Amino acid sequence: MSKLIASTFIDKGAIWLYLDDQLIANGSQSIDIELPDEEEFILHWLVKAPKGTTYSVSISSPKEAQYQLTKAIGNRKKEFGGYNFTVV
Repeated sequence: MSKLIASTFIDKGAIWLYLDDQLIANGSQSIDIELPDEEEFILHWLVKAPKGTTYSVSISSPKEAQYQLTKAIGNRKKEFGGYNFTVV
């Protein structure tokens, strides 16, 4: 087993973080989840906030999933993103 350690931050608005099809974080939050080894996962997020709002997604563990994003919302006021990783 590996441990997924992640955090989300948004200064105003809403952010949702999903692991595959399960909501794992809602708003500014830190999470810690056990993951089975040798499986592939999709981590993705949706953000709704006023233009110019800053948000971040940070994954510090496992090493295969390490990721850091800090971004400001554009004119559309909605954004999404994601990536996949395999735990070995």
